Amino acid sequence: MKFSFLTHIFGIENNKFSKFIYIFGLPFEVNSKVIFKWIYKYLPVEDKKIVISNYSGNTYGCNPKYITDEIIRRKLPYKLVWLVKNPKIEAESGNFPPEVKLVNYYSLKALKELATSKIWIATIRKICFFKAGLIKKRNQIYINTWHGSLGIKKLDADAPNFLNRVNWDGYEKKDSESLDYLLSNSQFENDLFKRNFDEHGEIKQFGHPRNDIFFSDSTVINEKIRNVLGLNKDVHICLYAPSYRDDGRIYCFGIEYEELLETLTEKFGGKWVVLVRLHPNFRQYQKRVIPQRENIYNVSEYPDIQELLVASDIAITDYSSCIFDFMLSRKPGFIYATDIKEFDEDRGFYYPLTSTPFPVAKNNDELRKNILEFDYKSYRKKVEEFLQEKGCMEDGHASERAVDLIEEIMNEGINEK
Repeated sequence: MKFSFLTHIFGIENNKFSKFIYIFGLPFEVNSKVIFKWIYKYLPVEDKKIVISNYSGNTYGCNPKYITDEIIRRKLPYKLVWLVKNPKIEAESGNFPPEVKLVNYYSLKALKELATSKIWIATIRKICFFKAGLIKKRNQIYINTWHGSLGIKKLDADAPNFLNRVNWDGYEKKDSESLDYLLSNSQFENDLFKRNFDEHGEIKQFGHPRNDIFFSDSTVINEKIRNVLGLNKDVHICLYAPSYRDDGRIYCFGIEYEELLETLTEKFGGKWVVLVRLHPNFRQYQKRVIPQRENIYNVSEYPDIQELLVASDIAITDYSSCIFDFMLSRKPGFIYATDIKEFDEDRGFYYPLTSTPFPVAKNNDELRKNILEFDYKSYRKKVEEFLQEKGCMEDGHASERAVDLIEEIMNEGINEK
């Protein structure tokens, strides 16, 4: 804060979830819990406002994007507020539609928006906001869309090593108790959510809104991705999207790209490129992990992985749930995971990787072998059996169901008056 003569006498500065009041140059902190207790708690709820977040302030993507798109398509009279890490950068990026207001995720303004919103929509728990003093009011509704799909990685209560690492201080219980609805796409997820959210929140088996994209015409998305990357329409795309490790290790991202490109051409023919998309938590490692070579593209900053999946002919991951979205396209998927034992001990799996339809490779030689020996007929049969076993019901109408629910909530508020 720059001090002028007046600010030397009295000044106010915002710092994330706190305000600093300067009197004669001396700082006095007023933290968010105090502000919420004495001010935000008593602010009225705006009946038509929805506050939305994707992970911890990520860009326009995941399930909330497709719910927002459906709200806008229906021309519903709702005030849409997104919490993002950097509103200025996001506004300049053009990723968000003009109907959406952007607010800094880690700010008192975000808390104020949450305090006055009728509906909260999020893809992860709202731990940081509850820590900052957020109190859910009686007439507010909290919808969690979650961010995985038939996820193989264990969650929260099922992953004690993970819980021991995160600094949640018991606020996950407050988050669970505040839930009204959880969106699911399968019986598998229903059971998982009941256990990890302590039976709180009504589970709506609508499907995942972000997966509707696999049931619509992909022509426009294909053209969009190819235009962004400057690719001809006859070039084949392989997407490599590894997950993150809780301990931050990156030695496991060791694909031999040149060999992979040669193998893809040998097996499937044509010219191939590899798109590499790191998990948002690992984007700081882009230069270390992704080589700058011909036919290898870093798409880690591309806002919507679903669009990349739609445009790709093949997908490779280790433990990311994106591969379980990709299987809905019925296109070939592969697993390349060099640290399976370590990951299982650290985080844990709900089912073995070998029980999925995807051929599993622990090194580059095995990946090459799996690609060369890939049998599509056998793979397709395994995909259908896997989806049936998990009770998956994706059909391309999840966004519609989610917005139907939102309209129902909003209309109930009107009827109560």
